[in-house]
Amino acid sequence: MKMALLKKSKRNNNMKNRMNVLSLFSGGGFLDIGFINQGFQIEESIEIEPYFVKAYNYALEKYFELSNNHFTKTKQVKFKKIEKVIDASDYQEQNRIISEHRDNITGIIGGPPCQDFSVGGKQAGINGKRGKLINTYYDIVKKVKPSFFFFENVSGLIRTNIHKKGFDDFVAKLEDIGYVIWYDVLNTLDYGFPQDRRRLVLVGFKNDIVTKLTKNGYILEFNNKILKNTDDNLYLFRWPKIKYENPKSYDWPKKWKFNSKTDHNSELGLVKELSELFVETAFKDINDFTPNQKDCFNPRSEKFNKIDEGDTNRKSFKRLHRFRFSPTVAYGNNEVHLHPTLARRLTVREGLRLQTVPDEYILPQDMPLTYKFKIISNGVPTKKAELIAKEIKRTLNNYYLLL
Repeated sequence: MKMALLKKSKRNNNMKNRMNVLSLFSGGGFLDIGFINQGFQIEESIEIEPYFVKAYNYALEKYFELSNNHFTKTKQVKFKKIEKVIDASDYQEQNRIISEHRDNITGIIGGPPCQDFSVGGKQAGINGKRGKLINTYYDIVKKVKPSFFFFENVSGLIRTNIHKKGFDDFVAKLEDIGYVIWYDVLNTLDYGFPQDRRRLVLVGFKNDIVTKLTKNGYILEFNNKILKNTDDNLYLFRWPKIKYENPKSYDWPKKWKFNSKTDHNSELGLVKELSELFVETAFKDINDFTPNQKDCFNPRSEKFNKIDEGDTNRKSFKRLHRFRFSPTVAYGNNEVHLHPTLARRLTVREGLRLQTVPDEYILPQDMPLTYKFKIISNGVPTKKAELIAKEIKRTLNNYYLLL
């Protein structure tokens, strides 16, 4: 009995030590919070933009101070600030990362800046200045050799022919160095969050983890439709189970005249069942005392009073609809999103809510608004990240229990 308890204690300690993560291209830390909320310890975060580093350190410290998440509240996961601006492609920094983390890192998470693969970008692809950072991601995975990795980028990386070959080569190289790969385009909307945001997500586990699990009865499956619609714990890896199958196919309300006094509720029909996807739901309970709610660009434009509620098909000056989901959060390159019922742009907090970032995450007041909105636009929706982190953790735990 005593020997069994000692073995169990040793196993629990090992499992705790095997949840350390290196975060690359960390931005404002939305992705990191998703993993933190599942008990992963972010050992180091790497970011090259000074304002993003400032935001990360301030906002994550606030989150650790204010959040009621079990792992942060009990200090099982600790806040580690970014000590300096770091270029992940710098070979000296990569060598430092290897020397410091090769033996204490379980996973690598992150996604390089996506502008070179975005449909709205210059389509420079893997040869572009930012596109080349995919090779940086690969180089660090190859050198650190983590048990798992998580990679996120725009869907154009796989859905656009000019980028697909570069992506296929990236996957092949990861497989060649000993990883089994799953990837698919996941939409935040399908998981019950109020934003139409399709992103490519790739997860890999070391071959020995996969071999050990399959030898012990776990099912190795790559059919994404199956893996997004199952609760079966016997699947070696699965995607978070989707909540809504093709929610965009519903008869969502069309454009309404801005500030119309007409009661349109009768037009909602069956979409009432999907109220958690409404912009109105995301903005519920926000007031002037909500952190970052007063952070907003204040220029005036005639368009603020003329564009219909729900007119989101235009390139810019898109007015959200109270009873629809938001289009992809992207507030740069002159793209302006307007509040459904007020003649103004969205605030920082409203953008954070659409990205499912908790209110305990607070951006510093003395930071330029442009950078706050860039952080929001570039980030991985926190709650979707947490769902994926939960599934990665499930696979790791099943493996550790066999050791």
